[in-house]
Amino acid sequence: MPGSEKQFDITGVITAAPWFREATNSALQTLIDAAKIRHIKTDEHIYCLGDKLTEVYMVLAGRVRLNITSSLGQEFAIIDMEDNYWFGEAAIADGQSKALEAQAQGPATILVIPMKAFNKACEISPVIYKNLFKETVQRYRGLNTLLAGLAFYPLRARLAGRLLSLIEDHGIETDKGVLIDIKLSQNDFARLSLGSRQRINKIFREWNEREIVVQESDHYCIKNLDALTVETELRDIE
Repeated sequence: MPGSEKQFDITGVITAAPWFREATNSALQTLIDAAKIRHIKTDEHIYCLGDKLTEVYMVLAGRVRLNITSSLGQEFAIIDMEDNYWFGEAAIADGQSKALEAQAQGPATILVIPMKAFNKACEISPVIYKNLFKETVQRYRGLNTLLAGLAFYPLRARLAGRLLSLIEDHGIETDKGVLIDIKLSQNDFARLSLGSRQRINKIFREWNEREIVVQESDHYCIKNLDALTVETELRDIE
């Protein structure tokens, strides 16, 4: 498992969180006292669709994916959450159930705060509600952009957009191009772009032939960033 309790400054993590900016010391201490560290195995679910909301979370180490899953088992990945990403804020609404699934994409360590303590901190320091509202609006803007891409853009444009987004967080400049420094399979890209693995494979093979994106071991390298950006344009040549 990545990390151990001794490696994480729980007080520092909570104090620095955007959700708790300007919160009172009493509210912060309520959160710190209730916080626990939980280790998650690869592919283990933190929660599943329909589970009751009982906790809020923060990724301390590793990668956790938020998925939408259909009754037929089809999956669409909303976002891959990594270090210092807080989630589960809908827990402030009592009695609600999960509309998404959260699943570890490798060994992960998360910080867990029970809903009761979280709500108590909000009551002590209502500025937390304001902070949550601001971040929720920002996240919904990102979600709306994602939904617009699904509704109006062909698969190759969605896939190119996902790659460009991954570059922002994981891109490393090399002499061959920009390397995406996390392991992602074509099945992962299918879930991230809402397409079949077969069509994803076809696009990657074409991009490899055109030397736009090439696969190096378990990673992808963008050799022609300008050409990949062009692929995000609204067109369908499938």
